[in-house]
Amino acid sequence: MPVLNYFIVGALLLAAGLVFMLRNLLKTAKAEVYAEYPEHIRILTSPMANLFGIQSRGMKQIRGNGILILTASQLYFRMLLPRRELMIPLSSITAVETPKSFLGKTKGRKLLKIDFRNDIGGTDSAAWLVPDLEKWVETIKGSAEVN
Repeated sequence: MPVLNYFIVGALLLAAGLVFMLRNLLKTAKAEVYAEYPEHIRILTSPMANLFGIQSRGMKQIRGNGILILTASQLYFRMLLPRRELMIPLSSITAVETPKSFLGKTKGRKLLKIDFRNDIGGTDSAAWLVPDLEKWVETIKGSAEVN
């Protein structure tokens, strides 16, 4: 078998291993998050939202997949890798927008962008690629009473 074939087989095995690992991470994260936020608490859930970043952390941060949940009191995001959490109280949300890019990153589709007041009273924002964007926008606007 030529060297190129070994390389292709190795790359395919590596990709399969990564997919298996991500599925297990997502399954574990879902179990943990859903235990903390049971179904009767969740208003909206996206089990695979893609965070484009947090404005205050700058352009060099990486995007990350995770679970986005809207409850009656907050917008919660749990990133899979690295494991990070972002909790935005609905009372701190100042605007909801749908730009096509955020921090110089784009996927060619509109994003869910949330402007909010952070813990120290400053302004910040975060953006996600989510399925059913309009439902997220309408529900957050109604829940947070923002523009």
